[in-house]
Amino acid sequence: MKHIYHFSFIVACAMTLFFSGCEKIEDPYYTTDPEVNVPLFADSVKKVLLEDYTGIRCVNCPAAAKLAEEIADGSRARVIVMAVHAGHLAQPVPPLYPLDLCCPEGNTYNSDFGVNAYPTGVINRSQKNGDVRYSASEWANVVASELQKPLTFKLKIEGSLTENGTAINAKITYAATAETATEYNLLVFLVEDGIEGTQADKDAPNGYVKEYVFHNVLRETLHENAYGIPIETPTAGKEYIHSFNNYNIKTIDKKAENSTYKLIVAITQRNSRYVEQVEVVEL
Repeated sequence: MKHIYHFSFIVACAMTLFFSGCEKIEDPYYTTDPEVNVPLFADSVKKVLLEDYTGIRCVNCPAAAKLAEEIADGSRARVIVMAVHAGHLAQPVPPLYPLDLCCPEGNTYNSDFGVNAYPTGVINRSQKNGDVRYSASEWANVVASELQKPLTFKLKIEGSLTENGTAINAKITYAATAETATEYNLLVFLVEDGIEGTQADKDAPNGYVKEYVFHNVLRETLHENAYGIPIETPTAGKEYIHSFNNYNIKTIDKKAENSTYKLIVAITQRNSRYVEQVEVVEL
């Protein structure tokens, strides 16, 4: 966690320059540690989930997506970004915007969190005066604050696709670092990376980009309840394992050509929905 206190200031400066159209600050944003390109893992450090609520017809969303990626790129893999396409600006309007990247779970979060403007960020599902929504101008500072919180769970994921590419095998190992009476859920998101399609963009010559690349798009969860699977209250230091064997991907018919899948796994407080820890693995 070297130089963590520089993170908020430097990324905020980068964000300001980015949105003003000026040249952005060069990396690194997060640290001057010579190991800046060496990722850190959720079995040793606190990680942060940044949910970017967005839509294919949202003209301001590409700039916010770029900002989220820059924050993540400067974090030594401690910030995980998930794009949630939901709301009226995510609805396809052919022929220019035929792509439908919405899913039932994303629609549920969008409604429950009261998201009605895009882009909107939800960061570890943490609350500000009872509200989980953050504007893009707040993302850097909120992320920096969350990164400074103590490690409460160690989390490891192993995952792969079956030989035919239509099902998932995954092993999730977690352990609490201290005794707690809080009740928790395990959330497992399937995201798709590298989808190409048309995206509205106020900075593009025609007001849209035809071959825009969408990253880490939420496609489904590996459980019926959008808010996860209840797990037993953990004993400090004890390892627990949850496995998925031959989970059939429900949205396999929507997979884009040459895109890839990832699993994002989060441990959340059951009542507040706060994300205690999060990790990602490529399949």
